[in-house]
Amino acid sequence: MRLRRQNKADKSIDLANFNRAMDRVNQLSNITVANGMVRYDPSGVHIAVAVSPAAEAMDYSDFAFGFSISGAVVKVNSGKIRQGTRTPISVSSADKIIRADQSFIFVTYTYGSGLAVLGSPTIVEPVDTEEVHNHVLYLVTLTAGVASVESGNIKHLGDIWLPGSFA
Repeated sequence: MRLRRQNKADKSIDLANFNRAMDRVNQLSNITVANGMVRYDPSGVHIAVAVSPAAEAMDYSDFAFGFSISGAVVKVNSGKIRQGTRTPISVSSADKIIRADQSFIFVTYTYGSGLAVLGSPTIVEPVDTEEVHNHVLYLVTLTAGVASVESGNIKHLGDIWLPGSFA
């Protein structure tokens, strides 16, 4: 609904039109949205509803290299490293005990070796070398002995794909 002037030179607005607009604004001001947001744009009242599942509702254990958490133990699912036209390399699932806050869980793969494993959790972000690719999966927080992974700290889910020239 727009407020229209009688003509461009007229700075007043039609009172009935204004009242209808105010009724609409009052209706919109009482909106509540679960798992979303209501945004008021400076140019008028616009509603943007972004509905997404809460991080807690997502079951990350369904994915290759997904995870589940019990206390300070993060169970990392198995997955594969797919490297161009070579045979995929399987990485076994493993339980990782988180001993420090802000620990990275990652897969380490030595180029051309055909072997890949889950690295030990570390508080220093692993970096690649000329021989080894370290692929971070997630950053784990530890609070009062309980590990957690916020959705913004998930760096990778699913099989890892490496271009053939790097495999």
